[in-house]
Amino acid sequence: MSERHKGHDRLAVRLSLIVSRLFLGESLSIRLLADEFGVSKRTLRRDFNERLIFLDVEYSQGVYSLSKSQRSYRTDRDIISFAKLTDVAQFFPALDSKLLAILLSDSIESPYVVYNQPPKNLPSVFGGFSRITQAIIDGLLISLRVGNAMYKDMAPHRLIYFSSSWYLVGEYRSGIKVFPLENVTDVVLSATKFKKRRKISEITNDTEFIKSLPYFQLIYNLMFDFKLD
Repeated sequence: MSERHKGHDRLAVRLSLIVSRLFLGESLSIRLLADEFGVSKRTLRRDFNERLIFLDVEYSQGVYSLSKSQRSYRTDRDIISFAKLTDVAQFFPALDSKLLAILLSDSIESPYVVYNQPPKNLPSVFGGFSRITQAIIDGLLISLRVGNAMYKDMAPHRLIYFSSSWYLVGEYRSGIKVFPLENVTDVVLSATKFKKRRKISEITNDTEFIKSLPYFQLIYNLMFDFKLD
């Protein structure tokens, strides 16, 4: 193979690796790439500014990354992250790219059925579910109604699905509150931020706590509100 062809091969490999890493969400340092590929920083700038000009790439302080407008592209890593976030990954001995290729293939019938009882009351696409989700992500206090009671400036921490129901877990007046989502109405986001407590995050990941969700508020009320004459 001629040196010219070898050069073309090296260029093609370099560009394909750069593109794949950008779409994986990586931020690429010109200095580190120059060391990795054995080329000059000038060559890499030409890669980004001329050869990869079709990509919407952002540059800041020697680092290139894909612009936010193109980051909706999803990869195996994103799928695996979603599976872990929603606890689906626990059903498989190992969830990796090889297994995903099997599961997502259009040419075969899925070898698995993972069935969970659907919620008794499916949350609306719009409304409380979406607003609470956004408040949890942004760390914003919310006000909401549960039955006839109003709760102002509650700090929402988690929405947890268990035993055919969604539950909202949050902090209210320095205590943990648990509400079945089907009883929550009139959710309003405030502009006030709150700091998430690590202890509550740990509790909401605890299996025994999750199992107690249908009875949590009853137990709490009995412990703190019930008084003997």
